[in-house]
Amino acid sequence: MNFQSYIYVTTEGCADRAATVAITNVLADRLSVIAVRRPGLGGQVIPLVEAVDFDDFDLDAALLGSVTGGRLPAVNVNLSFDLDHGPAGDPEIDLLLAEHGMVLVARIPDDG
Repeated sequence: MNFQSYIYVTTEGCADRAATVAITNVLADRLSVIAVRRPGLGGQVIPLVEAVDFDDFDLDAALLGSVTGGRLPAVNVNLSFDLDHGPAGDPEIDLLLAEHGMVLVARIPDDG
């Protein structure tokens, strides 16, 4: 398999645990709908409310901290595209991520 992965994070709208979970649910629900028509799309949407969440989900706090500045709560989105099923990216996903202030922190592999 040939994958391209993207890691995003935001603190936008993450005022407290309830708001962060609500944003997480909206993102996860919409990405699930997109995945139905988009073979090869995989992903995770993770609420980060406490510092221990980084360990619980095996996330790089320093990488995400480049955007959050260490501020919690935050939401992390990890997307992967199986390039054997189609190109990476999708305009509807791009719009969804922009609506929630998601910032790209890494692309793996980083081809440029």
